[in-house]
Amino acid sequence: MSNIPVAENSRSTYENFVAQCPTCGKESVFNRASDLKTFEPIAGRDMLCLNSACEKLFRIVGDSVNAAYEMLIFECYELRYGKHYMNCILSLAQAYEVFFSLFLRVELVYKPFGADSMRDLDDLNLVATNLHDKIKGYSFAQIRALFLQQVVKYQSPKSVRAASAVVAGLPCHQVDPKDADIEGLSAPTLVPLLKAIKATKINSLRNQVVHKRAYRPTLQEVDYALEEARSILFQLGKYFDLHDEINWYLRTE
Repeated sequence: MSNIPVAENSRSTYENFVAQCPTCGKESVFNRASDLKTFEPIAGRDMLCLNSACEKLFRIVGDSVNAAYEMLIFECYELRYGKHYMNCILSLAQAYEVFFSLFLRVELVYKPFGADSMRDLDDLNLVATNLHDKIKGYSFAQIRALFLQQVVKYQSPKSVRAASAVVAGLPCHQVDPKDADIEGLSAPTLVPLLKAIKATKINSLRNQVVHKRAYRPTLQEVDYALEEARSILFQLGKYFDLHDEINWYLRTE
C-alpha cells in the first residue's frame, strides 16, 4: 500500500484543481493546461505541493465529471463569494455558449456517427471540423438561434453523410424561431425552457461588462442570472441527455 497521503480537502473548477496539502495544510492550485497537462478528469494523481517550504508529494483524487457548462456555472458561486460579479456574468454567458456548442456537436456529430452503419473516423473528423468552422464566428444570438432552430425544426441526421449535408447547409445568419413554432412542439416540459432561453438577456449584460462601458453588475443581477442559467441549462442538459463523449452515443447490437 502506498504511503503517499491523500488530499482530503479539494475542489475543482473548469480551469484548475485546488487541493490542500496533507503535510503543510497550504492550498496548491494545479492548472489543468499547464500543471496537469490534461483536461480529462483526475481520478488519482501524485503531485508535489506548490508551497516552496514544503514540496511534499501527495495524491489528488475526486475530480469533477460535470459537463463544461455545468462547471462554469458552479464556479460562479466562488466568484460570487469573492464579489467578482463581472467575471460571474462572463462565465454565465460562456456557459450558455458552451451548452449550445455541445448540443450541436451531439446532434450533428456524435449521434449521426453512432447511428451510422458505415462508421468512418475520417468522415467523423471532417464533419466535426466543418461544424466547428461553421459556428466559430457565431455571436451569442446566432448560436442560440441555431440551437433553437435545430430543436424546433430538425431531427438528428442518421448518418455522417447526412450530417455533413446539414452542416454545409447551415445559413450564415440565424433567426430565432417564432414563439408559435416553439409552442407547437409536443413537449410540454421543453417549451417553457426554450422560451426562457430565447428570452434571456445574459448576452446583453455580458456585452455591457466587456465593452467600453465596463459595466459593474450588482449582486441582484448576478443572483438572477445565476438562478436563470441553472434553471434553464441544467434541465435542458438532462432533457437531451447531453454528454461530451462520443462513446456514449455508439450503439451496440
